[in-house]
Amino acid sequence: MKKTKKFWAVLAAAGLLAASFAGCGSNASASAGSSSGSAASSSADSGEKKVIKAVTSGTLAPYFYVNDDNELTGVDIDIVKEVFNRLPQYELKIEQADALQGVLSGQYDIAVNNYGYTDERAESYYFSLPYKTSFNEYIQRTGDEPLTSLTDLADRGYKIELSAGSLTANALEKWNADNPDHQINIVYSNANFQVRYQHIVDGTADVAIDDGPIIDNLLPQFGLEGQLEANEIDEETEDFLFPQNNTYFLFGKNEEGAALREDVDKALKEMKEDGTLSKITTEYLGVDTSPDEKYFDETPN
Repeated sequence: MKKTKKFWAVLAAAGLLAASFAGCGSNASASAGSSSGSAASSSADSGEKKVIKAVTSGTLAPYFYVNDDNELTGVDIDIVKEVFNRLPQYELKIEQADALQGVLSGQYDIAVNNYGYTDERAESYYFSLPYKTSFNEYIQRTGDEPLTSLTDLADRGYKIELSAGSLTANALEKWNADNPDHQINIVYSNANFQVRYQHIVDGTADVAIDDGPIIDNLLPQFGLEGQLEANEIDEETEDFLFPQNNTYFLFGKNEEGAALREDVDKALKEMKEDGTLSKITTEYLGVDTSPDEKYFDETPN
């Protein structure tokens, strides 16, 4: 169901978004855990908790960011903390670094980074069950006539700046292949959010398609209120671009990663059933973005 554009969460001030989700140098970390409950691993049987090292990259409010107390917080952070509160055999520690490389190298056990599913990532990582879904918006110059469809975007000749291999780029490339008479002008770039948005202001590009809650936070952060505005995407376009617009935790594709994923998935199912995912997403975003129940039947890979 199409999500309503809202963002009522009170956010702490966050640093600028790291370019292309590069790891940042903050020393902020967080831990979570509970001593109650029965142990479910050999380490727990001996009375010891197994330390699980989680990693998140950069700052992407409202999903993960550093608050005024130099602590990691946000939707994704609160969800992963609650997951491990329900897994007393583990002690969770969260750090900031290069999330994908950190898990791939074995330095970290779980990536918590607003990741969507791609076949390429699935070759190297195990995906959890989803823990939230997203809704997207067009971001255009203030006063520009709101876009109504991808055909409209193509026929206006609008330029959209995207990172090669991103979910949006992949979808629009497919659109161009299927619609030779309505070609969308894709400009490939690794520029971060702030640069891409400034390019819309100065006319280097004309539109972006991004996550609604991110837009609501970043426009004032970048001082672009009044220059850019977010417009709703029609449901047909949303379904084409992001048919399963869910986000997942990532694990190493090995025996340890598979075992940890199994435990995390059990907790996520409980959190879906008892309304915890709904509560956390609503608290930050002003709207329930917990995934549909049908996505809890099996993991993507």
